[in-house]
Amino acid sequence: MKPAKTPKSRGKPQGQSTEYALIDTQVNAASQNFQRYKAFSYYLHTSQAVSENSELEITFNPEYQQLAIHQLQLIREGKTVNVLRPEIFRLLQKEEDLRNGIYHGAVTAVAIIPDTRPGDRLDYSYTISGRNPVYGNKIFGALNFGWGVDVGYSRLRVLVPRDVKLQTRVHDLELNYKKRRKGDTVEHTWEADSVAGRTDEGDYPPWFVRYPFIEYSEYTSWQEVVAWAEDLYGSVDANSAELDKLVKQLQKKAKTPREYALAALEFSQEQIRYLGLEFGENSHLPHSPAVVLENRYGDCKDKTNLLVQLLRKRGIDADPTLVSFDFGRGFTEFLPSPLAFDHVIVHAQIDGQQVWLDPTRTHQAGRIQDRGFLEFGKGLIINNERADPVAEIAPLEGQIDQIDVTETFSTARFDQPVKLRIESRYTGDQANYQRYFFNSNSVAEISDKFLNFYAKIYPNIRRNRAVTFDDNRAFNEFTIVEQYEIPEFFTAQDNLYSSTYYASAIEQYLVQPQTIRRESPAAIGQPKRVSHRIVVEFANDVELYIDSTPVVKQQPAVEYRSRSQLIGKRFEHRAQLWVKKSWVDSANMADYLALTKEIQQDIDFSLTLGYPANKKPSAAINALVDALQ
Repeated sequence: MKPAKTPKSRGKPQGQSTEYALIDTQVNAASQNFQRYKAFSYYLHTSQAVSENSELEITFNPEYQQLAIHQLQLIREGKTVNVLRPEIFRLLQKEEDLRNGIYHGAVTAVAIIPDTRPGDRLDYSYTISGRNPVYGNKIFGALNFGWGVDVGYSRLRVLVPRDVKLQTRVHDLELNYKKRRKGDTVEHTWEADSVAGRTDEGDYPPWFVRYPFIEYSEYTSWQEVVAWAEDLYGSVDANSAELDKLVKQLQKKAKTPREYALAALEFSQEQIRYLGLEFGENSHLPHSPAVVLENRYGDCKDKTNLLVQLLRKRGIDADPTLVSFDFGRGFTEFLPSPLAFDHVIVHAQIDGQQVWLDPTRTHQAGRIQDRGFLEFGKGLIINNERADPVAEIAPLEGQIDQIDVTETFSTARFDQPVKLRIESRYTGDQANYQRYFFNSNSVAEISDKFLNFYAKIYPNIRRNRAVTFDDNRAFNEFTIVEQYEIPEFFTAQDNLYSSTYYASAIEQYLVQPQTIRRESPAAIGQPKRVSHRIVVEFANDVELYIDSTPVVKQQPAVEYRSRSQLIGKRFEHRAQLWVKKSWVDSANMADYLALTKEIQQDIDFSLTLGYPANKKPSAAINALVDALQ
């Protein structure tokens, strides 16, 4: 490896306590044990910098990697202080994905650096040798080349065997690039001086990559990635007496391929708990169905492989499909490599219909064709017979999550409490979430949460009865009913009565990013249709002026409609929000925010009326009409 020279300090950067002078990464893929070298230099200008940078953490996997620390030193007033001593290091198995049910076996070397002071420069470097054998001999990798802070000098140097044809790609940054042949190796180098930090605007869509990065890959096509994955899944023994027994049990319950597939999916989802023992090659290599059925646990690849084998044994075409939570459909903008993916689901053909199934999901219901569409956008089907393995993961026609809320206010007299009945109906993923929520909390807890939510709108509200719900699993509809009473709902003045209303469901799904002025797109949630209907039932006819002109507001990402009407003793206001796509481009952000403000004004309104109604409007009503006009 070639250590880089640390640039001289340019002084404390504005807004930063630490001056990041050097970030150097070197990859020796020509070495038999695949070495990755890292070197860093920081100027610690303040006590805050000392506090933030006096602990060193390096993570590696001892099952197939070794860590060698070359340098750990402080430079103070021109003198070098070597602080690389074994006693300051501890090895910790932190398992940071444990809360997600995943064990990696990775270990973190932690050093508490002694005697750091403001004004010091901290230098350290290390090499991690070895790579997960599951990746085979193909060379690929990626490296961030942008950060939230300024960096004085940054470099990536990659050495590969001379006969390797390496594809490279730089995203969103101009860099100095050099390619040199040296004996039996080829050296690729990217470097940059004064890399400016980038503001974290947050709320990014999955396909948007926040920082510039470099990628390199020996893979020339996605078909080659399919071949790699197919070798993995094909190497797993699918023969199992327990699996055959399960197939027979499922066939007894199912008369058609569709019913069988649904039963197999539900078994994989609900009877195999999610737990990933991703040690070594099992980070990507699934365990056999026999092992999964014996243990009754597995992660996404284990559950997917089990479901694929269950479907194939019934004669249903099924294949694993690699997808990305982090990048969504954006993985196709990258060079082909296994790094593009972090999840796997099932693609199947059932009765001539394409379906996408995720056996890691729970609390799903409805038809099998309605259960698989998620936000991935695209996936890589692991089947080498396909000419193009990259497939569009699209919803069926008309398939979209729906939320329908109806609030009915019933009153006999204005000086008596108003009865409020709220019925909320959810479909699609929204129904799945509510099903999960009600399975994870008691009805008493949920009733209290809902009461406190409405108390923010109507402080005097009180509950008439506990929340009830109906779970229609056949159609995946989840309905919730709440019943309340609101004293002093109407405010009286000059023989007029006023009351306020708020279409809260619209506001709940009308997403605004935290950072308003931005250069990046903002995520606003998955496409959905939301309807909030407010009904006010009076005991007698009332004098009430309303503008029944429909309100229509549209943007590329959202559409909003509302209308009010009075028919006899019944007032109705209906507001509808359609989230058409899951993000807003930065160029449309100002218009989108203006639209959200208009919508928020429309969903928060008051009614002023006279009661009982006279044949002729009162002077007060006429005055109100004149004012409104």
